[in-house]
Amino acid sequence: MTAKLLKHPGIKFFATSARLADAYRHAARRNKKLGRSSTIKEIGRPTAARQSHENQIVVLSHAEEDCHALNSQSMEKIVSQAFHFLFTEPATHPDQVAQWMRASRIHSENRLHVVRVENLEAPQMAELLGRVCSAFGPDNAGGGIIDGYLVGQTLLVRGPKHRMLHVPVSSIASLRNQPSAVLHNFRIDPDGSFIHWPDLDVHLGWNQFLQAVDPAEVRKAQQRSADFNRRYGAAIRSLREKADLTQSQIPGLTARQLRRIENGTCRATASALDSLAKAHGLEINAYMERVAEMMG
Repeated sequence: MTAKLLKHPGIKFFATSARLADAYRHAARRNKKLGRSSTIKEIGRPTAARQSHENQIVVLSHAEEDCHALNSQSMEKIVSQAFHFLFTEPATHPDQVAQWMRASRIHSENRLHVVRVENLEAPQMAELLGRVCSAFGPDNAGGGIIDGYLVGQTLLVRGPKHRMLHVPVSSIASLRNQPSAVLHNFRIDPDGSFIHWPDLDVHLGWNQFLQAVDPAEVRKAQQRSADFNRRYGAAIRSLREKADLTQSQIPGLTARQLRRIENGTCRATASALDSLAKAHGLEINAYMERVAEMMG
């Protein structure tokens, strides 16, 4: 991951009930990255409304629970700034979702994402919330997929900064004219890097979906990603040189791999950052914070 670590977690989750807060904690135990990059507060607890809101706020709610906490005056600032995840179950009636939206007055696609889960403690939850942290993080430059589902012949893909893409299947050559059963059989990568259709052996990332609906925007995104990789790689090189380490002294990375990272031609993966941290004698969090400081 090529996102610098903030001194404080970048994503602040607020749960409207104890069971959703517990579901987050269970997910964080499964997904260590989630635990490192986010915090959880239960709405209604005395400390919840006094938090700093400098970073991304995400509220977790359930369609079958009372949403009155979202309408309280003390929560107005949090709710107005937040992106909302509304969880449903297979047995949840659509009327319950509509009633929740009316009562909460939250129904804009730019502020709300509805997710159906059979079990709030399933691995799906850990992967979903982990992808939220990747995509909503302040330095996400390459794009990260949070969720996706097929509605008729349109693929809806939720990605960075809340954005939802409506991608016609016909606009993607590898998916065009495929049977419905094949199109519905896909899996989202745990890190949000791509959506995979195993029957077609097709992997598509955020920028490919963006290219299908807005070619001009994807060129801008690619430029931002390339610029971030150059600055991040330069910071990694400066930190290495300051520690008197050569490119060949990083166990787990070849000199060629490190050279490509440091000149920005490829991104620093999570495993590469872990190898670098160990070579510097630092925990991964401390190492990433040092890199962030070098970036200024």
